[in-house]
Amino acid sequence: MNLLVGIDIQPVDEVESSLNTFGSRYRRLLFTDRELETCGDNSTTSSRLAARFAAKEAVLKILDIQDVVPSWRSIEVGGISDCRPEVNLYDVAAELARQQGIREVFVSFSRTGDVAVATVVASAGSQSGGVSQ
Repeated sequence: MNLLVGIDIQPVDEVESSLNTFGSRYRRLLFTDRELETCGDNSTTSSRLAARFAAKEAVLKILDIQDVVPSWRSIEVGGISDCRPEVNLYDVAAELARQQGIREVFVSFSRTGDVAVATVVASAGSQSGGVSQ
């Protein structure tokens, strides 16, 4: 078994600026309905979406992307709370993970007023399983 690690940091003000400039178009391009529902529409929305964006970038770093790049919405970062988020892969992201033998993907993220950071750890081996949707 191999462990794969990806990390990313996202300035919250960049997400806030994109939300203000592009509104729902930005939201629908990058985030699933579940992610948008979880993050709500309040004073913490920008930092919560920034954490999810950083997590999606970290997932892309563990996938061996060559010719096909998964859509942002094919990587979903959710869960009951931010304390134990989960990663769900769909479509192209799930297929790439399956082809690469990635069985489990774990994510942790943290947010401050200025930045969000996410770390993704995945187990990979010859067996397929865990990430298919």
